Amino acid sequence: MASFIDDIKSPFKKGNTLVQLMLINAGVFVSLILIGFIFSFSPNGGVINKLITDNFELIAPVKSFIRKPWTLLTYCFTHYGFFHLLFNMLSLFWFGNLVQEFIGSRKLLNIYLIGGIISGLIYIAVYNLLALTPQLNNISPTVLGASAAVYAVMFAAVALLPEYEFYLFGIILIKIKYLAWAFLLISFIVPSSGISHLGGAIAGYSYIYLLRRGTDLGSPIEALSDWLGNLWKPKPQVRIPQRKYSESTVASKSGNSAKLDPNYFPDQDEVDAILDKIGKSGYESLTKEEKQKLYRASQKKD
Repeated sequence: MASFIDDIKSPFKKGNTLVQLMLINAGVFVSLILIGFIFSFSPNGGVINKLITDNFELIAPVKSFIRKPWTLLTYCFTHYGFFHLLFNMLSLFWFGNLVQEFIGSRKLLNIYLIGGIISGLIYIAVYNLLALTPQLNNISPTVLGASAAVYAVMFAAVALLPEYEFYLFGIILIKIKYLAWAFLLISFIVPSSGISHLGGAIAGYSYIYLLRRGTDLGSPIEALSDWLGNLWKPKPQVRIPQRKYSESTVASKSGNSAKLDPNYFPDQDEVDAILDKIGKSGYESLTKEEKQKLYRASQKKD
């Protein structure tokens, strides 16, 4: 069990964004299943479970979305169907590997989040425009799944490496640009999915286009990530080195000076005053006599 948990923690420690995203999606999926199972034993379990899941899916009508703006982010980590999750994670793995290898983990995270957010905003805009003509508005008022974010990653890979080829399912050699366009066109069989996927594709392709021209749309995400990361980093403890001096060393560093009475030891008030002076001005600011008193105090035994 400990080894399994360590395996899950490892990608987060090493900064492997691709594996992190896949684990988060899988974790949300399993968590919602467990929540549904637990509440299934309650008389009002169905109602409670619906209230929970409603806070994950993106709601397109503006009045409803304003009450749940966080769903613009949560929807692209949430799946209700296993095969929906499986297809999205396979696609994310295929195309995400290319993006992460060529422009790094942080840019992959930027593309995923920006793709989900921009696609969600486009979907909300399209839905509410079609709502002005109800006879044309036959798309779903809710959106759920990582598909939009995955299509952003997919078309970012196309923008980076349009001629790149790989074996689909280990059988068919195909260029990724043809595969990505085929997936996108097929998705319009369900208009709601097609609109959502198109928004993600536009976001991913635009990200790479602008990045090549010196504009990184993900800069705010990286800045926020750095800020949050610094909050959790333990602050290094400042250690003040302790130096020990013999009385002869004190004398040699201070020049020739009259030695104190061998039976004399400074009291605590004198020592505190000398330590305060060191704290303000440093050891070298002490007079010859003060250095000798400090040494005597360090040798005193109770």
